[in-house]
This record gives sequence, C-alpha cells and structure tokens, in this order.
Amino acid sequence: MLVHRWETPLVLGDNRIRIVVGSPEEALTWLVHEPNQSAAKWQRAWKACRAVVEGRMKTEDAKSAVQLAATR
Repeated sequence: MLVHRWETPLVLGDNRIRIVVGSPEEALTWLVHEPNQSAAKWQRAWKACRAVVEGRMKTEDAKSAVQLAATR
C-alpha cells in the first residue's frame, strides 16, 4: 500500500492524550475509532482521506479536514 505522508504531521489530542498523525492513511485509522462518526466534519475528513488514497485529491489537501475533525 502506498502511503501519502504529510510534510508536517498533525498532533491531535487534549491534556490527557497526544496522537501524532502523519498521513491520510493513519488519519483513516484514527477516524474509524472516533465515537461521533455521524458528524459532518468527521464525514468530510473521511471522504478527503479516502480521496487521497484513491488518487483523487492531493495529500496536503486532506490535512485541514482531519484537523477540523479533531476539534471538539
């Protein structure tokens, strides 16, 4: 499987936990474990990461969607 690395990884989390996500593929793994998968921002992030994996979107373009999905 081809991995599409971000230039700078995202650091997600709060005061209790820190998660470093370095690619859309890693973001998909993180997203699948998020409890609120019905939220619009979660769905946008999922679709953006899938688009990168499928070659329909640039790697860096999915990063902002994932960062937004990480905000509470």
